[in-house]
Amino acid sequence: MNKLKTLEELSSSYSDNGSKLDVLLLANGDYSAGCCLDYINAIKNNSKHRVTVRNPMAKSRSDKLFLRPYISLKNNDGKSFDVIIIHYSICIIFRSHISLLLRKKIRDFKGLKIVIIQDEYRWINKILKEMIYLKVDCIVSLLDKENINKVYDHPKLKNKLKVSALAGYVSNNWIDRDVPRIAERKKHIIYRGNNLPFWLGHGAHEKSVLSEKISKNFHDKDLNLDVSSNPRDRIYGDNWFDFMKSGKCVFGLEGGASIFDFDGSIEKKVRKFQSETPKADYEKIHREFLSSFEDKVYYRMITPRSFEAIAMKTVQVMYPGEYSGILEPWRHYIPINRDFSNLNEVINAIKNDEFLQEMANQAYSEIIKSQSYSEEKLGRGIDSIISNLLRKESYPMIDE
Repeated sequence: MNKLKTLEELSSSYSDNGSKLDVLLLANGDYSAGCCLDYINAIKNNSKHRVTVRNPMAKSRSDKLFLRPYISLKNNDGKSFDVIIIHYSICIIFRSHISLLLRKKIRDFKGLKIVIIQDEYRWINKILKEMIYLKVDCIVSLLDKENINKVYDHPKLKNKLKVSALAGYVSNNWIDRDVPRIAERKKHIIYRGNNLPFWLGHGAHEKSVLSEKISKNFHDKDLNLDVSSNPRDRIYGDNWFDFMKSGKCVFGLEGGASIFDFDGSIEKKVRKFQSETPKADYEKIHREFLSSFEDKVYYRMITPRSFEAIAMKTVQVMYPGEYSGILEPWRHYIPINRDFSNLNEVINAIKNDEFLQEMANQAYSEIIKSQSYSEEKLGRGIDSIISNLLRKESYPMIDE
């Protein structure tokens, strides 16, 4: 039986014995999230191939109207690229991301075409249709081995290479940073959350309400908190790492969602109901529209935020989960039950600087310093994908 490989497995088994190719990486380098830029740079700096990054996104209304910016599929020497990679910061179904002109050029391109996709729980049918139109050779997904073909099961994608990857990798810029010891940090708990749409289900909604739950359960426990889900309190760039270093502990969650909306109908029904019944809470909407769609596709994973916290030696307090098989409770993070029933145990751990420092050091050594999830793994994994595509005429899955 064929088994899907992860990008990490491909990276580990890769043997560099081919020639250098010219690779065009279509990506939005203006994206505000640092983890997105880290991903782009990891490919550019760690692939053995000559990688050129170009941003096809329209930056103004006139760009959209006149199909700008113009993106050439030739390098600066006038030679056609051998490979096109479309990064997840570019959504292939948006014409403001990929113009009609560029879309046709990618379809007609004779080299290899790789799509890296995240946030796969929405617009799925449209994205599948676009992948088929573009004639992609490989899909790099956040879905695990057991679920990837539940989503990408179209007959015309059956023989395409599908690779399960992490949402982000450990940037070399995070290693050996000068960070304060736990005892020197003034804040006990830090967290920045996000309010997500109801139609994404329980897996996303728990992120929206986590700030409130933290404040409710920890406010009178003699702890210094810096917790918010207000968009005005968002933190970006290097300021995020300064914020991370200010806390002894940071709350976190697995990434992903628990509902997959293949045709957009779930989102449409929920939005319509909310416009007609603006005071309806999540529980009511979930009962009315969402409960039957929960967890049909498993889509939970470790996020780059977890790697960032570990790199800054900030101990994570998180709900129990799989975390892509990487993190272990009470070894790499403090587990807190979803009903907060072990609150006292967690508070005792948070107030124990010696315990926190030991956990922070252990997580750093095993997850960051080990280079097990380094940016080099991403670069080598992409090279391995290219090598496998060049070797095979059809790519249903890669045998172990």
